Amino acid sequence: MISFYYAKPSLFSRPVWITLIEKGLAFDPIVVNMGGDQFTPEFRALNPFCRIPVLVDNDLTVTESQAILDYLDLQYPQPKLLPESAQAVAKVRQVQMITTNELIPAIGECLMKKPDQQVYAKHRAMTALNIFEGLLEGPYFGGDHLSLADIVAGSVVPVVCDLGFSLDQLPRLRNWLKALMVRPAWQQTQLTAVEKDRFLRSIRALARLWQKRRRQRAEELLVPNQNTPPTIG
Repeated sequence: MISFYYAKPSLFSRPVWITLIEKGLAFDPIVVNMGGDQFTPEFRALNPFCRIPVLVDNDLTVTESQAILDYLDLQYPQPKLLPESAQAVAKVRQVQMITTNELIPAIGECLMKKPDQQVYAKHRAMTALNIFEGLLEGPYFGGDHLSLADIVAGSVVPVVCDLGFSLDQLPRLRNWLKALMVRPAWQQTQLTAVEKDRFLRSIRALARLWQKRRRQRAEELLVPNQNTPPTIG
């Protein structure tokens, strides 16, 4: 039996969750309360970095969402989520990495910064969306069939839209997202309106706390330490 450790709001957990459903795999979903459960000795034994998702399949423990996705597609190849040609695989990987390295950080910046400080983050997000529009030549990034690119990007683009970004000028991407959102795997894994609001508020609260602690630390560094001996010479 597969055990899947995740948190529903996690943008890194959702692609794995969707993949498990799309492949029709039986699994034990184990919710990790990211308010502290990730630091327990039991979870640290699974992932010393204290991050989700984690997948345990018999005696194998896999961390990092991209590694988990590759494992699932090779270990359980039906339906296959990676295309055959080198060109198509390159496109799939490009979409996955742009989503992870550009789109997700842009979302974080938009949530954590004031509106007048979001110019770069918004440009970063729109650049990614425009690249996706150009890469979509068929119904899916990998061709005629669903791929890991669709699952990874399709877990994140809806969040971008929730933040006010429009796909009106990106018709291929808009139609692609509409087709994904009616699939059962997306229906089962989407946040409710209440969960979504709670998630966004928690991210903003964490941002304010982080900024407060950064200011406090800066102030501490500016105050001379009375216990520090004077420098000689």
